[in-house]
Amino acid sequence: MKQGMLTRREFLRLAAGTVTGALVVACAPPAVAPAVEEAPTPAPVEEKKPPVPRKEVPREKTLIIGFEGEAVPAPEVANPYSPGSRINQGYHQAMIESLWYLNYQTGEAIPWLAAGPEKWNEDYTEVDIPIRQGIEWSDGKPFTAEDVAFTINMLKENPMLSYGATMQQWVQEAKATDEFTCHIVLREPNPRFIYNNFTVRIWGAVRIVPKHIWEGQDPNTFTNFDPDKGWPVWTGPYRLVKASPTEFVYDRRDDWWAAKTGFHALPAPERLVFVEAGPDEKKAATLAANEVDGQPSLRIDTFLDVKKKNPFAIGWTEEPPHAWIDPCPGMLGFNCSLPPWDDPDMRWAVAYALDHQKIADAVTSGFGTPARYNFPAYPALQEWLEENEDLLEQYDVTEYNPEKAKAIIESKGYTMGSDGVYVKDGERLKVDVLVKSMAVVLPPLLISMLQDVGIDAAPKALAHGPYYDNRNRGDFEIETTHVACGSVVEPYGELNLLHSRWIRPKGEIRSANVWTWKNEEYDAIVDEIGSLPPGHPKEHELFRKALEIRLREIPIIPLAQQKRVVPYSTKYWTNWPTEKNDYFHPPNWWMCFLIPILNIKPA
Repeated sequence: MKQGMLTRREFLRLAAGTVTGALVVACAPPAVAPAVEEAPTPAPVEEKKPPVPRKEVPREKTLIIGFEGEAVPAPEVANPYSPGSRINQGYHQAMIESLWYLNYQTGEAIPWLAAGPEKWNEDYTEVDIPIRQGIEWSDGKPFTAEDVAFTINMLKENPMLSYGATMQQWVQEAKATDEFTCHIVLREPNPRFIYNNFTVRIWGAVRIVPKHIWEGQDPNTFTNFDPDKGWPVWTGPYRLVKASPTEFVYDRRDDWWAAKTGFHALPAPERLVFVEAGPDEKKAATLAANEVDGQPSLRIDTFLDVKKKNPFAIGWTEEPPHAWIDPCPGMLGFNCSLPPWDDPDMRWAVAYALDHQKIADAVTSGFGTPARYNFPAYPALQEWLEENEDLLEQYDVTEYNPEKAKAIIESKGYTMGSDGVYVKDGERLKVDVLVKSMAVVLPPLLISMLQDVGIDAAPKALAHGPYYDNRNRGDFEIETTHVACGSVVEPYGELNLLHSRWIRPKGEIRSANVWTWKNEEYDAIVDEIGSLPPGHPKEHELFRKALEIRLREIPIIPLAQQKRVVPYSTKYWTNWPTEKNDYFHPPNWWMCFLIPILNIKPA
């Protein structure tokens, strides 16, 4: 059988030059769509008393991290798959471990719960996952291939769960052939199946659940929360001891399997506390006072002010803007099933109405870089774009030309009304733009620019949960976010996000393509790329064809590279990942934050 995953040499060949401030974790799935990780409607929860911390732990032995997304409405939901679950408040960083973690600084897919690389057959239709021996769940039960097979089959049978549609699409059979081998038979060749679903790249990956607890439960409603039973049960080095809407506390498990087997030493922090980060001012104040050790983000100008107050505050780079380039550029997306946005010309009118440089500078405190396509500015991906410079010039999404925008609108039969808004057949050209209520910089700019070309635009500002509920169910006209990323090393992951296979009727949660865009030629190209191993020479020819369709039809408009300050304090903890200390990437809201947790040291 073939051993899968990109080798270190192959990865570095693809990602040559990425060991800079632009380095970051990989993206979404190729032959797979990214899971809807933060759908907002909470699953029903039983009234249970949350656990409470059992002991006092001094500040210098406590790691405190802010989490985004506002207060957690249902803190007693510890099911990472159910609609409404929230897991970035420490659940998937502290308790849940992955089969593999991808380290973009070294190019290594680190086997964790897996014992090594997966092993493929010749045509990439069957694969074995080797399981590390000696792993135990937090209740002492052994972790085996049965748990892996059970999880895959559970998801396959429940397509509304995150990763469910993907498992249903690709998996014909998953079974444990012995205690430490899970054998998967795919419906079609998919050499990226393991890499894109079971390796933490961006955000997370398939989370293996304990069969002995989940078997017989309805995974759509199961809360996985019962302190009296010791739930939630996972394999990670921490256990949950307190859960409230604004604070989650985890205590170190000194009986963690990795420490017992010698695979890894215990983490230095005895307690982890994840607290609601709040708006930028609150995040800045708590970091400046060393009340937290890290935040998920700060505006660049805000962080510059924090550094003046707190000499312990650090970012990814030593020099301004101190930012790490997030793999998810900011973007604006259309509901392509709704007129007039089902017309590519009207989508281009919106693109011409937007001053990309002004937008980029506004969201990065003057350090802005407009995005020409929906790729992060990593050298490995930029090479793909440079090969197609002629297409990027022909379809220049960054061109700011309000007159062109108006000309397109008028060519569609609209006439300017006395109030400066276009009208057609008595109907005003009106649009609601779905935005997060906590977004205070970008929405006013977008609305103003659209109004300037005669579009009666207004923000539809929703809190975190309702925002994602509307977005993931296709209940919007235009939306703006940065949740449309899928590639870091090669294009397939991002291309696959807009495959029509992910479209669902309005009101149903989609794993991807919330924009309801469909192009059969594009689908066929993406399918062909997905059947090829990464690095296949035909990828370049196929990518060019897909790129031209995407640029011509512009279902989503890239806006700006996301230069994100992920700030930490060295007051209590050191050895944070930075550009110079780049053993790993910095996001503390992703599942891979376990790696920095295991590497930080007391100050």
